[in-house]
Amino acid sequence: MRFFIPEWDDRVDPGYDFLTDTHSASHQANPLKNDHYMWDIFGIDKVPFDGVLVSIATIQQNSKKYHAILDNGIHQFLRLPQDFEIIADCGAFSYIKEKIPPYKTKDVLKLYGDLGFNYGVSVDHLTVPMFKEQNQARIRITYENGVEAFNEWKLHYKENFQLIVAVQGAEISDYMTMFNNYYRRGIRHFALGSLVRAPTFFITNLLNTLIADIKSTRKSPESIHLFGIARCALFPKFKEIEELGISISFDSASYLRKAWLTSANTQFNYIDPSWEGYAAIRIPQTLNPIKDNNISQSEYQLLAQDCLDTLRNYDDNNSTLDDTMEKLKEFNTMNMGDEKLLNYYRRTLKSKVWKKCSCPICKEIGIEVAIFRGNNRNRRRGFHNLYTFYNLLRDETTWEWWKTKEITKKMKNRERSSLEFLKGKKKVLILTSCTKNKLGYDDSHRSMAQDMYQGTLFKKVKTYADIMHFDYRIISAEYGLLLPTDHINGYNKRLKTSNDVKEIQGGVEEKLLDQIAPYETIVVIAGEKYRKVLLNLFSDERFVFLKARGIGDMIKIVSDAIPKNKHLSDF
Repeated sequence: MRFFIPEWDDRVDPGYDFLTDTHSASHQANPLKNDHYMWDIFGIDKVPFDGVLVSIATIQQNSKKYHAILDNGIHQFLRLPQDFEIIADCGAFSYIKEKIPPYKTKDVLKLYGDLGFNYGVSVDHLTVPMFKEQNQARIRITYENGVEAFNEWKLHYKENFQLIVAVQGAEISDYMTMFNNYYRRGIRHFALGSLVRAPTFFITNLLNTLIADIKSTRKSPESIHLFGIARCALFPKFKEIEELGISISFDSASYLRKAWLTSANTQFNYIDPSWEGYAAIRIPQTLNPIKDNNISQSEYQLLAQDCLDTLRNYDDNNSTLDDTMEKLKEFNTMNMGDEKLLNYYRRTLKSKVWKKCSCPICKEIGIEVAIFRGNNRNRRRGFHNLYTFYNLLRDETTWEWWKTKEITKKMKNRERSSLEFLKGKKKVLILTSCTKNKLGYDDSHRSMAQDMYQGTLFKKVKTYADIMHFDYRIISAEYGLLLPTDHINGYNKRLKTSNDVKEIQGGVEEKLLDQIAPYETIVVIAGEKYRKVLLNLFSDERFVFLKARGIGDMIKIVSDAIPKNKHLSDF
């Protein structure tokens, strides 16, 4: 499988002076020409991706850059050899709010050919929830553009670049209909779009449906690209597609941008080779003008510089961890930073994780890579993250471990130790588990699920949900996902092993995907084994988890959340 990185001016000044925070003369003269891309730093043979994705909309935003590309071609402008693969598309996110794309097929194909791209994607239009009333129109536009592009490409550009035809949809059936209609016309290279925010389970189902169709009909597509998708949970599925003789590729800037776009709370600005994340130490170049600070900009700069010097001394073993943290505490207080950041910073500094990394970024700039401060540190840290990502991608033995670690990290970042945050919310769904205590344990006992379970936690969750007017569902070791009103027989089964989890996982996911659309928040109040049933859905940001030390603690938290002096009869 091939990994492509989107090109978004990800360059750094090779002569940047970190001690004085000043740019080099070559950068000042011409950053477009003289600043370095990742391949200039790592070397073209060791760069941690297999190709570059260029958006026409993005390069047209910078007139000087765009005209330089027009004059020199895309490979020469990016200083890449002709055989280094570059995909071009129109950048559908740039016109997502428009009813029709601003690009015409003939103009775009000519541009692809003139600029020397290896691959070019047909003009598509994204299907997204915010414009769901336009979905069918957007699907039609994408399909018609794909057919037009294929016909035009066959006549004029077949020798210049490989056309990739975009496939869009709102439902799996939409994707499959478009794919099959394209295939009947002779199209063999496809790109699947509008999946960036789709749950992993939806994408897995889509790929399973595609694989089943290819196998049953003996179709022979040559390549499939997935836009914006870099999820380890999907890599085994990508491999399955490759084993059918189909080239698979994907693109994402996610791990690059985590370096500066994710908050310190996620502790994922810097990713180490074992996929452990760390918060970067925030020392902004200027005082935040929004905050009500009581110091001048000059005073701020002096303290910031003192912090930087102390961090470098620590890296050289000339300052202790405690002394360094004292300096950071003083700076953080003055800059009105969140106090909990200091715990994250201590963890980062204690690890000295940059010293254990073999990438050229960490070797060259040391602790500077762990400092959140301007493009030349932040983007280099992003380059390091891509290096880590790519190494794990290429090691198939890590995929399952990596998936579990990544999902667990997401889960911890969305844990809540109380239910206070739900006050005032209306569209809430609670997911809880079945219980050992039931009305009975065989077929002679039959009742609605809400009456069958007699465990204390379940009863508390039911009372809380009913009083708060929240919906709830039950994850059953025997039946999968249950509505409270579903009639079931008694049983004596619990989730004990990974196989037990896998046995009900698919059915639970499928049912949930059909039911969760109306909810703004989905709260999981269940033990570890029952959480694992939901692992593939945790990419959905609506999922929140009740944090507790055990079932007893969970019972107490739910009990405390039940409004006092309120009963169902009051409503």
